[in-house]
Amino acid sequence: MTSVSGLRKTPFLSGVFLITFSSLIFQILQTRIMSVVQWYSMAFLAICVAMMGMTVGAVWVYLRRERFQSAQLPATLSHFALLTALAMPASMILQFCLITSPTISLTSVVSWALLLTLMAVPYVFAGVVVSLALTRSPFPTGQVYGVDLLGAALGCLAVLALLNLLDAPSAVIVAGAVSGLSAMAFAFSASAEDRLRLKSKPWWRQPATIVAALLALALFNTLSPIGFSPIMSKDMLDFSGRFGRFEKWNTYSRIRATRPHTLPVFLWGASSKLPLGTSAPQVLISIDDLYNATDMIHYDGTLNSISFLQYDIVNIAYRLPGIHKSAVIGLGGGRDILSAHLFGVTDITGVELNPIIVDLNTKDPFYGNFSNLTSLTNLKLHADDARSWFAASHEKFDLVQMTVIDSFAATGAGAYSLSENGLYTLEGWRAFLKTVNNDGIFTVSRWYAPGNVNESGRLIGLATAALLDAGVKDARPYLFVANTHNLATLVLSKKPFTEEQLRILHNAVKDGGFSELISPDRSPETILLRQIVESRDLASLNRVLGSTYLDLTVPTDSRPFFFNQLRIFDLPALITVLRNVRNGVGGVWWGNLMASSVLVLILFISIVAIIATILVPLRSAALECPRSLAIYGSLYFSLIGMGFMLAEIALLQYFSVYLGHPTYSLGVCLFSLILASGLGSLTSDRLKLNTRWKLLRSEE
Repeated sequence: MTSVSGLRKTPFLSGVFLITFSSLIFQILQTRIMSVVQWYSMAFLAICVAMMGMTVGAVWVYLRRERFQSAQLPATLSHFALLTALAMPASMILQFCLITSPTISLTSVVSWALLLTLMAVPYVFAGVVVSLALTRSPFPTGQVYGVDLLGAALGCLAVLALLNLLDAPSAVIVAGAVSGLSAMAFAFSASAEDRLRLKSKPWWRQPATIVAALLALALFNTLSPIGFSPIMSKDMLDFSGRFGRFEKWNTYSRIRATRPHTLPVFLWGASSKLPLGTSAPQVLISIDDLYNATDMIHYDGTLNSISFLQYDIVNIAYRLPGIHKSAVIGLGGGRDILSAHLFGVTDITGVELNPIIVDLNTKDPFYGNFSNLTSLTNLKLHADDARSWFAASHEKFDLVQMTVIDSFAATGAGAYSLSENGLYTLEGWRAFLKTVNNDGIFTVSRWYAPGNVNESGRLIGLATAALLDAGVKDARPYLFVANTHNLATLVLSKKPFTEEQLRILHNAVKDGGFSELISPDRSPETILLRQIVESRDLASLNRVLGSTYLDLTVPTDSRPFFFNQLRIFDLPALITVLRNVRNGVGGVWWGNLMASSVLVLILFISIVAIIATILVPLRSAALECPRSLAIYGSLYFSLIGMGFMLAEIALLQYFSVYLGHPTYSLGVCLFSLILASGLGSLTSDRLKLNTRWKLLRSEE
């Protein structure tokens, strides 16, 4: 353990490591909590707030530099690290008490401003610690900054494990305790005389006491049903009483399950022939909030208990002959699995992204018996990203089914936006069709708005593109689309539909009281749909899809935004959308519009905050230095930061495809970027950037 000017190096660097370690844990936990409390597009707000808060802390250190020059560095660092430890859980608790709504009003501006302030406070204190550690310690700056980034990188990995053990609010309290450990390390880095002075403080200012209290609080919050948790989720009261049996968090979801209730059955697209009063024992499974829920149906071992599933339009393809082996994308409460079983499929495979949902259906003593999926001897379940699993699989299926796979809020970024977007791209459908037998079926169900093609047009366009990509010259003989008032079900065949198959599908539509949008033997009702299915190549298809006021062009891995259809920078198109809003016309773009509006509001508040807390306080400092240095220096670091963020966002998207899971993408990508930056910082002290060429090379 080395000592410089009375400051012990090892505990000092340990304190730096722990404060950034806890800060990254807190930051990622904030994105998870924001995804539950607010709309998913707000999750990335936590990253912006973290950067702004750390910057404000650094600016404050600069403006109060005379004060810190005369203060004892270990005592000051310990003090602000302890404030960070207390501010993390306090910030979270106050956020839970603050109601923010995605509306454009002065009240909303004030509430969002308060939210940003509360979220930023812990980062301000952490920014003070990091800034002082970098600028006031006698140790090499590159070394201190390298340890800083190393702690942040490992924090990215630690939070993945932490959320598999604890709920997010309890994990935030643990992050605060880690900041308390940082305060202990900084106190221990002081000289013997200064350590005695620090020990003489009252017990409530002792880091060890705070750490013990926070760990005890985290344990209580984990075990107690009355601990800290959100009281509002996306403008809805969080009725925790309805979710008394099961709750579990992981890095991308909060899964809760209700007690069983006998309720009227819910079907995605119910037939008019469904007997009135049909009910069944059900459990509601919530993913983050009640907007994103699926129901678990009780299967008692007899087909009679699930016979009502035959009246759902999403299962229309099961009426075709020759379907003995099927695969279901998205397990949910097991509805599609039971549908396949009801129609006599003898070999069923289910692929579900969220392992909590798989375990709930199979391993939980209560819910496993309630769903009773384990009684299906012909069932195989895989906890994996569907896109990745199907791409790697060598199995062949007679039918692959994907029913309304999104978290509703995917229209505004999505709980599983990285994975869900990958399911609705040309490359994704190429992977799915690879596993369909030569005479097999791929069926996809999505929302449908009467009189407004929007999402259905993009779905049909993607299906047409997938067929053209597979070498089909005319897609129309391969496509059949049935619809109800709210849902459209696509049935895509690997071979042209036979007359017998079409007869069965037409009869199923007639018997169910459904309608038809697309059929090989009938002309589509709208000009747009007719132009889509009659396109003969991808270029002409995209010209057709790009001619509407919504962006319906074929999503690809390079632009995988199936749910984002709003043309924000096209004024005439935007006016058309706003006119539809006024006329009460619905569509998937409503989520896009809401998310965009709130993002504009947050951007406005952020710009005001940056001007007030950073630019105005540093105005005098900017005027004191040479103008060229102020301009080009600011531009230099702004571009570095922008490049880092753009690279991070792009890599997160691509890694989610290649690694097969958004958790892996987040952990591997963010960890790798920050770790590499830390290693660069550790070696920077050995590099003398004394020429322009060397400076340029260092940035490559």
